[in-house]
Amino acid sequence: MDRFMDAYSKVSWLIFMLIPSIAGILASITGIGYSFRPILLLIPTLFLVLNLVYGIVTIRRFNVEYALMSSAGFVTLAHRFYFEGLIVMFLYSLAELIEDIAELYAKRRLDKLIALIPSKVIVDAGGSHKIVSSDSLKYGDVVIVRHGEAVPCDGIALSEGYVNTSLITGESEPRYVTTGDYVSSGYINVSGNLMRVKVLRPISKSTLYRIVELALESLEEKSLVERVLDKLLKPWAVIAYASFIVAYILTDPLRAVSIFIVACPSAFIINSSFSAAYTTAILARRGIVVRGGRALEAIARVDTIILDKTGTLTLGDYEITRIKPPDNIDEEYFKSIIASLASVSLHPLSRTLSKISQKKLQVDNFSEKIGLGVEGVVDSRRVVMGSSRLLNLNSDYKPCSELESTIYISIDGDLGYICLKEYINPKTINVISNLNERIIIASGDKRGKVESIARMFGVREYYYEMSPEDKMRLVNSIREQGKRVLAVGDGVNDIVALAVADAGVAVGNIDAVVAVADAVLVEGVHQLPDIIRESRVHMSTLIAALTIAVIVKIVALTGGLTGLLPLWLVALLGDDGATILGLLTLILTRHIIY
Repeated sequence: MDRFMDAYSKVSWLIFMLIPSIAGILASITGIGYSFRPILLLIPTLFLVLNLVYGIVTIRRFNVEYALMSSAGFVTLAHRFYFEGLIVMFLYSLAELIEDIAELYAKRRLDKLIALIPSKVIVDAGGSHKIVSSDSLKYGDVVIVRHGEAVPCDGIALSEGYVNTSLITGESEPRYVTTGDYVSSGYINVSGNLMRVKVLRPISKSTLYRIVELALESLEEKSLVERVLDKLLKPWAVIAYASFIVAYILTDPLRAVSIFIVACPSAFIINSSFSAAYTTAILARRGIVVRGGRALEAIARVDTIILDKTGTLTLGDYEITRIKPPDNIDEEYFKSIIASLASVSLHPLSRTLSKISQKKLQVDNFSEKIGLGVEGVVDSRRVVMGSSRLLNLNSDYKPCSELESTIYISIDGDLGYICLKEYINPKTINVISNLNERIIIASGDKRGKVESIARMFGVREYYYEMSPEDKMRLVNSIREQGKRVLAVGDGVNDIVALAVADAGVAVGNIDAVVAVADAVLVEGVHQLPDIIRESRVHMSTLIAALTIAVIVKIVALTGGLTGLLPLWLVALLGDDGATILGLLTLILTRHIIY
């Protein structure tokens, strides 16, 4: 709300608006305190004037609602229509409380997610267990997660078991995790025994907390309806006052007040903000962060989707296609060396390599060369694992095919390698293949890999070896054709494309939404249909709700000006009625669609 909550709390709103209005209405009905009705009507009227003046002075904003409703109060006071004026003030204050309740409902859906994180957790401190505050967890701590508890921080599983991932992924089936698997905050241990998790990030930077934090921030984003109303505030007020003067002259003061009541735009604002907040909360519970109503409106209108390949369609997951150990080393021992060294690394590729053997050896003097690989002493052997650059190999030596990635491993100077192929979840293939929009793949990767992925997804239009600038030009060229473009990428090398598109969606990288993206698919691109569908449901239900609100206001205005409806009924329909019926339309339309 626009009222100045620093100076006047919600309690003040109740004291100066709702209570005097109720007291005045009761005085009119019972006759007790009958003579105090003018004062009881003056209190909420002056309260609105103070809010109006404060807004103009402090934030230079003219609040049409306060101006119209305070004017209605003064007119009814001047003509001694006390009962009607008190009814108007009561119903208006009730409408504002409805707005508070609608916002609170959406926020509580998000707060329930944070409440799942236990305030106290058990930490494995070198064999002994101690209970600490979850806020104090840091990188490297080993947390004991009991059955039914949520994982408090993003981390790496140090034991096996089943977890319920529905709060983050929306999937109802439990997921089986093994040692070395990534587990997100918000996953719930349903394995029936204790689960050990190594902390990667503190709570404040973990997935669940960041989802809720960004979703709550997005509730402050203004929707299209609110932005349009902001631009029309001054002409809206001029038209309302001019119409009132004409009606005042041609009819009578009581009928003319109907214009002030019906012109109050709160029904449109409340319905718009509630729909955006409700949809944002629903998506957040599925592991999708969206930047409020503006983002939902942009995503709902897209007809072309440009997808990055690596980190978006493939999510950096790999399957091992070939293993070639050095000539003097057994393959199983070779696997255990690789798995042991990879399990210490946080690189996405290392998660795949760490699973090739259950046997883990002692690792010492570990170091990671960003973008190149890792090295360390494993079982008293010097091991270097990574790219040909890290091992100073001839760039022409490529034992794996063009469609595969090669990881070189040197053990005490003896060379071996592993070939890996990007793995794509069949669910992702099915999801992308069933999208009705025009699909384009734009990747910086080589032609062979991009063509292979495009065939797999059934995409005919694709581009390869593209720089960030090339992707930006592609987005702009398609937009120049009159198309509405949704760019989807991992939020790193795709930031430019995400920024210039009509809507940008980052995959996996929550922090990208803070910079340029309109939304983040935390669990992967298979969530893309969810956000598109929910965005379109949001727009459909909002249009239906606003249409109902307009119809109700027209009925109220017509009845008020002609005298067919008493002023209290005009106030009930023109403000509260339009608001409540709009909200009911939103909810019912959602149920019909689903």
